[in-house]
Amino acid sequence: MNRIIVISGSSSGMGKELVGLFEAAGDTVIGLSRSNPENKPNHIKCDVSELSSIENAAEEITQKYGRVDLLINNAGLGISGATECLPDEDIRHVMDTDYLGALRLSRAMLRLMPPSGKIVNISSACALFPLPYRGVYCSAKAAVSMMSYTMRMELSRFGIKVITICPGDVKTDFTKNRLKYSATNEKYGDSPALSAESIDKNNDKRMDVKKTAKKIFKIAGRKKGTLYIIGAKYKVFYFIQRLLPTGAFNAIVNKIFNKKG
Repeated sequence: MNRIIVISGSSSGMGKELVGLFEAAGDTVIGLSRSNPENKPNHIKCDVSELSSIENAAEEITQKYGRVDLLINNAGLGISGATECLPDEDIRHVMDTDYLGALRLSRAMLRLMPPSGKIVNISSACALFPLPYRGVYCSAKAAVSMMSYTMRMELSRFGIKVITICPGDVKTDFTKNRLKYSATNEKYGDSPALSAESIDKNNDKRMDVKKTAKKIFKIAGRKKGTLYIIGAKYKVFYFIQRLLPTGAFNAIVNKIFNKKG
């Protein structure tokens, strides 16, 4: 059966790759993003950080398609910097995009979802491990994961599944587009900038976006599963985290990623 699939953040990176994979499989894919550079016919302009934009997109999907079989909450925005120094408006924007965007879009699409429907929330390895100077992003993605688990419980009686996928670093423009703040004070010195530079310089070593998208595509088709981690080293980190006391694990992460200025 031809499925109706909605993918947010569809104009580039992971979202763009996923659109191509599902279309090649014969599905009707509705891409949601703030722009449509390739003039995709099934694209709907939508900024997931704005509730009114989501409601408008939901109304258009209702009128044109009448149902949604699979929703992939892929849209996201990163932010880095000393948590104490981050501008409040940018913290709200990240939470509106990463967490509230996924929550609101899920609620809107559930009205159109049959009992066989599924929601796939693209979280992040940052939801699993705390990173210095990534506190807001880690928090937003952890909230996405927790939302997935609770909604899975609530919707289980209706046959609707919710799964969480936590990819590690993927080679896309996500890092380039991340909100970066090197603003600091005497407490932190150059540490925020040095820590960001240490992570960003490894962009060429990140996971291939096409291979990662193919893994997400396959996972989305599985009938069982709650949490999936993509990337071998992130699976190892997750295993170690579950073995060690929280304080010990966090001390290791802090030593690796908190560069002293």
